Amino acid sequence: MVEIHAGNIKLIADPDDGMTVTSLLYKGMETIEADEERKRAGSTYGIPILFPTPNRVSGDAYTFNGKTVQGVMHGNLRHSVFTIADKEPGKVKAVLPFDALGECFPYEGEFALILSIADDSVIWDISVANKGNEMLSFGLALHPFFCKREGMVFSSTIEYEMEAGSDKIPTGRWWRTDFGMEKKADGIDTDTVFFSDSSIRSVLSSPDYSITIAGSPDFNHAVVFTSPERSFICVEPQTCSTDAHNMYSKGFVKESGLIIVPPHSSHDLWVKMAFGS
Repeated sequence: MVEIHAGNIKLIADPDDGMTVTSLLYKGMETIEADEERKRAGSTYGIPILFPTPNRVSGDAYTFNGKTVQGVMHGNLRHSVFTIADKEPGKVKAVLPFDALGECFPYEGEFALILSIADDSVIWDISVANKGNEMLSFGLALHPFFCKREGMVFSSTIEYEMEAGSDKIPTGRWWRTDFGMEKKADGIDTDTVFFSDSSIRSVLSSPDYSITIAGSPDFNHAVVFTSPERSFICVEPQTCSTDAHNMYSKGFVKESGLIIVPPHSSHDLWVKMAFGS
């Protein structure tokens, strides 16, 4: 485990399990759930990083640029072992070569993460470097399991809701939604992909603290997952939809949100979770 802290925030991340954040304290209050039972089952918990295939992959495979690639729900980076390249009290840098992802991402390159705390915010600065001679494509998301607090309210700048089949794979249809209007977190019952014309900003506010979730321009998708009986609410900043690669192949380019990186180039992104009282 690696621990960083600054100001009112202290977090613990596990480099042996995809740099998943297992604890995130704000003013001594735990803000996320890291369910050991879910961890033992191989499910998501805490705040994992989902790459290169967030959420479900239709048929457990996709084809991009003539290459068929094995697909894994949520990607397998979240179970990979990172190397800690540098560490300071409020910042840690971790790297992972693509070959650690095996058949799920058969490209040459590196995933680099700087996880830092500044001004009561946690920032994920990510760089995806393509060091090979062919194009690669990916989706990226964080999957935070935020603790529900008494009186917590959700709001977001999401604009569109994506239709999904019984298998929770998007059909390609979508419509304008008012889901982002302010509502009580304990009354929400959904597991839905949303998107917007720009980067999505979501807020969870409670009498104890508020969390504002935002990202760089690529993060124009989001998944909200919770129900009244659950003690957590997942507000997931995403660059893409569920089944992004296959959506892209079907011609749903905008809806998919798939990111393409040319040979010998890199793509930089960030997500920030800002805390306030």
